[in-house]
Amino acid sequence: MAGAALSLFTDFFTDGTGPAYLSGPDDVINDAQLRNFASLSAFYAAKKEVQGGSQIKDVILLDDPLTAGAYLPGEKASVSNIQGATTLTANWRFVRVPITWNEQEVLLNEGGGENAMFQQYKRIKRFKYQQAYTSLFNKMERFMTAAASNANMEAATGTDPYSIFAFVTSDGLAPSGFTNVLGINPSSKSAWQNQNTTYTASTPFDTDNGIIAGFDTISQLVVFKRPPSSQEYFSDDDFRRMVIFTNREGRKDYMKAVRANNDITRAGPQDPAYGNPVFLNIPVVNNEGMDDATSFSSGSPDYIFLNMSHIKLVFHRQKFMQVGTPQVFPDQPDTMVAWVDTYCNLVCLSRQRQGYLQAS
Repeated sequence: MAGAALSLFTDFFTDGTGPAYLSGPDDVINDAQLRNFASLSAFYAAKKEVQGGSQIKDVILLDDPLTAGAYLPGEKASVSNIQGATTLTANWRFVRVPITWNEQEVLLNEGGGENAMFQQYKRIKRFKYQQAYTSLFNKMERFMTAAASNANMEAATGTDPYSIFAFVTSDGLAPSGFTNVLGINPSSKSAWQNQNTTYTASTPFDTDNGIIAGFDTISQLVVFKRPPSSQEYFSDDDFRRMVIFTNREGRKDYMKAVRANNDITRAGPQDPAYGNPVFLNIPVVNNEGMDDATSFSSGSPDYIFLNMSHIKLVFHRQKFMQVGTPQVFPDQPDTMVAWVDTYCNLVCLSRQRQGYLQAS
């Protein structure tokens, strides 16, 4: 009878429809989740699925071939076939979480009658999903804001996806410990460097050198416009797909800077708060993972300008949150486990369209 109950729940688990990601049971408050999933929310909206392949690759143009020039009528031409493409490469990273149940918790929660048993099974399943997806999404969000590590991210033997800080650095070059970023050396390819500038942390509200002045500088550096013709060969970027990430202190400091000028930037009569602060309509978002970033020291928060058109969280089409078949293990015959498996990585297609504003 016990084995039959376990088999019945396993069938229910396999055949039933799982809940939406991170939507917990109605009667369980999920206080294990992070305060926000700012990185995943932004990247998920811009995610790109690919069919397969042993690696994630793309071709970009970083160098002007310098083949255009003026000439005189009848002048001999010198022709060179420039192979100017640069290939960026990222390895797949593999992230999984187990959903586990055992015979005892199924049997002891059966209840009376078929309908009651179904409701108990549904409650157990939803709670199991809630636990698993909480762990998975918390982990993925932390990956996105982890300190850059060459051994964990760039190396073929690494295990972790790239993070934002692997692509956007305070000096625009490769992170500490890196030579290449996605296989490309930014020291020899200036177009493979992100934009960067500083603001004066000791006087953050200063008109010329404070936070808003820094925003002014970075915002001009990350915008690229197409020429008037042959536009299909160029990238036109504005602020529609941008977000500014910082930590809680950074967002608070920006709101204080705006409030200091509230004679011209008032959010509402008698309301000193700026509930959703923006700059050039770009949302300024407190990213919880950046509260743990060592570069964002107390009293001097940094700001990351991300163009979501050119930084992608890439998933394998056949391995995006895939729930596997429940398995039983010989050494734990009363326990079943179903793995939720994902192949993914974070990939930056243009570093010079990203910006880093550092407190100095």
